[in-house]
Order: sequence, then structure tokens, then C-alpha cells
Amino acid sequence: MLLLGLMAVAVLVLLLLVVARMLEAPPQNPELPPSPRQRSAAEEELRRRFAAGEINEIEFIEKQAILRMDDENPE
Repeated sequence: MLLLGLMAVAVLVLLLLVVARMLEAPPQNPELPPSPRQRSAAEEELRRRFAAGEINEIEFIEKQAILRMDDENPE
């Protein structure tokens, strides 16, 4: 009986700790996620062709990588 009482107290303490942690104030300046990158017209066309089944998944990934490399290294 004593063991059962001790277990009940332990469960209540853990429950109180969980509730206290949930009620903690959020950080004052939460870091915002980066804004989504705008897609170029070429990337939109590539996505449209993939959705229509005109190109397969491998071609889509290869061409998407080429477009992203071009975006990162404009000459």
C-alpha cells in the first residue's frame, strides 16, 4: 500500500512538472524560419512538365539542380 502511494505521488509530481514546463513563457524573440524562395518561371515550367508526366522524376531532379546552380552562380 505504501508503494502504491509513493508511485501515485511520483506520478503527480511528474504531471506537475510537465504542466509547469508547458506553461513557461515562450522566448521573447523567437527566430523566424527563412522565407520561402520564389520560383523562377523556368522552375515553374519544369514543375508543370513533371506534373503532366512529360518528364520523369530523374529528369526533373537533374534539371532542377541545373536551374538552382544557375540561380546561385549568375554570370
